[in-house]
Formats: sequence, C-alpha cells, structure tokens
Amino acid sequence: MIKHSVQQPTFNQTGITPVVIILVAGAVLVLSYLAYQALINKPAAPSFNTPLTTSKPVLNSSKQRSLTPGVVTQVVTTKSIDQKTGTAINPTTFFLSTDQTIYLVVSVKNPSPGTKIEYVRYLNDKFLDNRSTTTTKSNDNSVIFDWVLKNPGAVHLKGNYKVKVYTNGVFEKDMAYSVQ
Repeated sequence: MIKHSVQQPTFNQTGITPVVIILVAGAVLVLSYLAYQALINKPAAPSFNTPLTTSKPVLNSSKQRSLTPGVVTQVVTTKSIDQKTGTAINPTTFFLSTDQTIYLVVSVKNPSPGTKIEYVRYLNDKFLDNRSTTTTKSNDNSVIFDWVLKNPGAVHLKGNYKVKVYTNGVFEKDMAYSVQ
C-alpha cells in the first residue's frame, strides 16, 4: 500500500497573509479619506448679506393634514415690486448674480393676525437659509422677503434655488429660480 501524503500549505506559503493585510490597510485608508472629505465639504457661507441661521428650522411638514391652511395663494420671485400694492412687477425665475435685489412675493388670502409665514431656501438641494414674519392684519394681501446685495462687489451665489413656504409651520407652496 502506497501512501501519498500531501502537505497542506500554510498562509505564509500561499501569500494570503500579505493580501489580507493589504486589503485591511486599503479599507482603513478609504474610510479615513471619506471621513476627511465629510469634514471639509461643509457648505460655504454665502457671499451676500442675508443672515443665516445656524440650524435648520423645525417645521411641521411631516404632520398628516388633509388640507393645507390655504393662506398662501401664490409664490413668485421678481426683481422689483410695486411699493403701493406689494405685487410683483414682471415676475421671473431667472436672475443674474449681480442683480441688486431678489424679491420673494408670497400672496396671501385672509390671514388671521399673528399668522406666521416662513420660507426655507435651498441652493443646489442644500439648506441655505430661512426667515419668517408674522401677519399683523387680516387684510394683508402679500408678504415680501428680499435678498439684497449691500456691499460693493457682492454677488448672489450662482445655482439653482428652491424655496418652500410654510404657514404656521405647515407646508403650503414651493417654487424654483436660478441665478447665473
């Protein structure tokens, strides 16, 4: 009877140990790089003079409602407004970065005094800012927000903007505009 004995190779003989070490080291490097990128890729502060909040607003958009409050009837952006009526003159969704003022005109219908109207604005799908105001009269027909270039040489950030409008924390309407 002839016995064939075959010696099983060890990890060191096959080279598996160095391969495993290289794979683990590579994974550690990739994870370290991704963590570093997450730290340095925070959104830059805009170069125009709109005050920013440091945290995202807490809104009740997740509440299940059968109907929105119905206070906001229309939302438009414009380069100018009629100072007497508060209506938009030539509404547009296209602006240049050098336009002095961008207005957001929120048309409202029968708001109760004390109704909070708020916008949340996004630039290229990232939170940018928010602002709110409270109505004082039930016959208010519009709420106007503006983004004004106050310093010489300042510009609006270029990109695609989205604005969501809320009444007392409940989502009403949204609209988009761009700055080139």
